[in-house]
Amino acid sequence: MMAVQNQQQKEQPATGGGGVSTRRRRSERLLRRMMTSNDDTSSSLSSSLNETKAVIPSTKRAIPTTKKRRTNASHDEDKKKDTSSTSNTVKRKKAKVKKEATDASSCSKTFENVAHGEKAEIFKDCLPRTREKELLLIHSPTNLQVIGIDEAGRGPLAGPVVAAAAIIPTDVPGVMDSKKLTKEEDREELYERIIASPNARWCIAIGDAGRIDEINILQTTLECMKNATMGVLTVPEVNSSDSIGRREMEASSKYSGCYIVCGINDERGNPIDLNNNVERVRQITFGNYYALIDGNRCPKDMPCESESMVKGDSREYAIAAASILAKVTRDRLMHEYDAMYPQYELKRHKGYPTSAHMASVRKFGASPIHRRTFAPLKHMSFDEEGRIIVQEGERE
Repeated sequence: MMAVQNQQQKEQPATGGGGVSTRRRRSERLLRRMMTSNDDTSSSLSSSLNETKAVIPSTKRAIPTTKKRRTNASHDEDKKKDTSSTSNTVKRKKAKVKKEATDASSCSKTFENVAHGEKAEIFKDCLPRTREKELLLIHSPTNLQVIGIDEAGRGPLAGPVVAAAAIIPTDVPGVMDSKKLTKEEDREELYERIIASPNARWCIAIGDAGRIDEINILQTTLECMKNATMGVLTVPEVNSSDSIGRREMEASSKYSGCYIVCGINDERGNPIDLNNNVERVRQITFGNYYALIDGNRCPKDMPCESESMVKGDSREYAIAAASILAKVTRDRLMHEYDAMYPQYELKRHKGYPTSAHMASVRKFGASPIHRRTFAPLKHMSFDEEGRIIVQEGERE
């Protein structure tokens, strides 16, 4: 400020007279007052600034704490909400799992593997009875009995097609789609347990290669499904021949044509003699029935109400049980046929058109159990003994 004052004094013109002196003195006093006022203001500002600086750190320390506290509180609330939501989701999943476990309550048991004579937790679960329970609820209080139906052997080049119809009231651990049971011994084990379960009723229908060539594979499959259902509802006498085919005591390679094999167990799982307990069989088979059929169509003129279920063998217990009965029966037949026609190695591929099987057909021709209407056999000509006369692609 003194420098400003000196500069102003230098810039003032040198004039005489009292008026000028008086004005100068006034200006000087005014400048002094301003300087004093500015110094006080600067001091005050400096003091205030220092006080503010002294307060700010504590305020800064307090603010983050407050914000942090708020953040933690909101975070805790969000966490509680997330935890609550997650907890509800977990509860719902647990309830679903519990329901599924209830549907297959007896399917968590282990059993003794007969083939190896050891305890093994091979089959822990079985399919639920979802649709079956719905039907029982809809038709309550009538005594409805649900039949599961499935087939095996539509695609092979040789051997019969087999359909099974089954009523299996008891849950057998491990019952699922037979195609998912990759080991043959596991399927065999389940087959024996299914047909030995309490109050089980089943019928297996076989359609040979001759019938397949006569009416085609689809119609033969549907016919076998219908015959198997009829065999469950009305068990015919053994060796009798009627609209559903003759009944034999067992499935065997020594039989040709179309026939059925039936079985009924008592409440302890013991088989009932169907030939000597005709009246008892009639009492057991009397009732209302509903059939669940694997696939996308039902046979015509079914003896009971029915519905098809796509991929039913992997969804519904009754159908899965029937699929195991059909699959094992056909595999056993193919083992017998393998002994009759060893050159085709039928026990390895079960009649499916593998490269090894096709090589055997081209070398040895076709056996009596080969389906002549299936490609590539339908493009070949054979003599009476099955030897190839005209190879595939040689016809004009």
